[in-house]
Amino acid sequence: MASIRISGSAAGITTSLRRVAALGRNPQPVLEALGRSVVLNTRHRMERGVDPGGNPWVPLNPIYALTKEGPGILRGPQWLISGLYRSITSQARGNVLLWGSNKEYAAIHQFGGVIRPKDARALHFWLGAHEVMVGSVRIPARPYLGFTEEDRTDFAEELDAFIARAFRG
Repeated sequence: MASIRISGSAAGITTSLRRVAALGRNPQPVLEALGRSVVLNTRHRMERGVDPGGNPWVPLNPIYALTKEGPGILRGPQWLISGLYRSITSQARGNVLLWGSNKEYAAIHQFGGVIRPKDARALHFWLGAHEVMVGSVRIPARPYLGFTEEDRTDFAEELDAFIARAFRG
């Protein structure tokens, strides 16, 4: 009876598996890459004027829309250098990914709500050529933050790439 004997070292496989295990112990580099991706995806949704589910945002008040500066909802005249759009950032801390905006008005646009005057009897502003004084204003929710199917796909691709690099050494 004939037999074949193969011998060798499993050191290369062991080393690769250690690098993959290191990703699990310290996922921060993977999360940083995912953070860059979710920031871009969030900004693309803002450009399209849709929520994380792909649904169009509530349109602007027609009178306001006539005089609004900037290219669209939640994007003002300086949208590429300042404002809500530009403020979207991400930060990975250990095994947690945070992304969003530090603008004080970010939450009202994400969740909607009512704005009331703090130190006056009424809110006073101009809506086009019309002077307005009201007790409150309802801002509709226009969600822009959310983890989408596109984000999940990007995450899987990023993780695959990190694992492939770990196996290549």
